[in-house]
Amino acid sequence: MNQNWQQWGCAALAVLILAGPVSAHGVAVVSDQIELAASAEVQVPNDLLVAVLFIEREGQQQAPLAQTLNETMAWALNEAKSAADIKVQTLQYTTFPVYAPDSSVISGWRARQSLRLEGSDAKSVGELIARLQTRLAIESVDYAVSRTARLAAEESLTAQALARFGRRAQQIATALGRPGYRLMKLNVGGLDAPAMPEMPRLMMARGMAKEAPAQLAAGTQNLSITVAGTVQLEAAP
Repeated sequence: MNQNWQQWGCAALAVLILAGPVSAHGVAVVSDQIELAASAEVQVPNDLLVAVLFIEREGQQQAPLAQTLNETMAWALNEAKSAADIKVQTLQYTTFPVYAPDSSVISGWRARQSLRLEGSDAKSVGELIARLQTRLAIESVDYAVSRTARLAAEESLTAQALARFGRRAQQIATALGRPGYRLMKLNVGGLDAPAMPEMPRLMMARGMAKEAPAQLAAGTQNLSITVAGTVQLEAAP
């Protein structure tokens, strides 16, 4: 019996030694682990022009309003068919009650619907906007990076960020007199686009003259990816 207890005690001691130091709570303490992060950034040209136009009308009855908006939007969609390589999407249709002054009584209704245009040919999009402005108003005109360009940037930035992470980990290990490191944990973030400076938005209130949109420079956008993780430093020789 004593011999069995001695054998069990030796085995338990070996497990504790292999596991490393143990805290007061009985949890193995892992030492020589370092958390670090690295990132990569690139400027990508904005290659998409995105515009949102809308129609808004008021009236006493909802049915005539809906008919007016539907007819105008049908006309706009038909005009958009003549423009090649421009994505067209109708956005939400909303109706709001209009109240009489200083009263809770509904005196009429206001209806609104928007149309979104997206294309890589700024000239073609601008010409379509000019035609649609005869019956619709401009809500905004902005530039963006296309999905194809974003995916290409993401692949390149991921490779760069991982390479920088590895170099930094080895640099830390060398500075601390360690031969190398072992990767314990790694998190690769998604593509991040820092907030861009506010771009001029072309707004047109009812009653203003309908003019072609001003010329805007596409510019660039900063895209970045960050990787973070934990490395275990190898024992000193």
